[in-house]
Amino acid sequence: MSMRGGLSLLGLKIDMMLTLSFIIAVSGFVFVFLLGSSLGLVGGLAVALAFNFLMWLASPYLLTTMYRLKPVERGDMPWLYSTIEMLAMKSGLKRMPKVYIAPTNVPNAFAFGSPLFGYGVAVTEGLLHTLNEDEIEAVLGHEIGHIRHGDMHVMMIATSLPAIFLYIGRWLIWGSVLGYGSRDRDEAGYTYMIGISLMVIGWLLYLLALHLSRLREFYADAHSATTVERGAEKLQRALVKIVENTDPKQGAKLASAKALMITDPTQREIAEEDIRSIMEREVSFSERIMSLFSTHPRIEERLRKLEELKRVS
Repeated sequence: MSMRGGLSLLGLKIDMMLTLSFIIAVSGFVFVFLLGSSLGLVGGLAVALAFNFLMWLASPYLLTTMYRLKPVERGDMPWLYSTIEMLAMKSGLKRMPKVYIAPTNVPNAFAFGSPLFGYGVAVTEGLLHTLNEDEIEAVLGHEIGHIRHGDMHVMMIATSLPAIFLYIGRWLIWGSVLGYGSRDRDEAGYTYMIGISLMVIGWLLYLLALHLSRLREFYADAHSATTVERGAEKLQRALVKIVENTDPKQGAKLASAKALMITDPTQREIAEEDIRSIMEREVSFSERIMSLFSTHPRIEERLRKLEELKRVS
């Protein structure tokens, strides 16, 4: 990769590090404030932290159960198994992730895992029917990139912290309202204001977590582009086909895991167009605003970034 491409990826890494560092720094400051406020808040904080940690550890089991994922061995689908094995080796993974098929017609793929249950890559039946082998390989390179970069752990931290603030904020608001008659009016008002403040902080940090999620999608795209032969070109074709063939009504069944997917299965951003037309399309102001609340970058942006990687690789 050329100097320009290396600088682009370096900038992406710095942006991700700064975003995560800011989320952690703000959260740490607020935690110190909460710990100094009352024992009740300490208890709420401990419960929220423990719950999010346990959910993260158990997430692979929950996903395999919820989406009825079918494990794949080498003899079941030799090409798919061997491709993931090869990409895991090229990516420097110490252990090959488990391979799964998700029985849904929605074309998509996702990586998941935790230290307790291990790591896996799942592809849907719809993806296998929609893409050719070259395009599937590029998608798998993207998903292996998520595992290589530890994205499941990073996003667990980034999304859990705002979720905790939102949880405690709601708890304080409802507590101040429901318990108003049994406490001093000023105390209830103070508790209510703390709750509102925590809700605002939680939402702002959640927007930052979404920004981090979009950055990590770009980074996983780059991993595929640099690991798979002609990966950028193959992934461009794959992304367009996936978005074209996604039915948001069917994709809504995967909504709870959409942050893990290679594209958002609940949205269909484009009509049938060629790659060049999509890249040249101007995104409207309203679309830019809506993208701030998305777990994934818009396809126009992803195709442009991949085009840059094609030119510099």
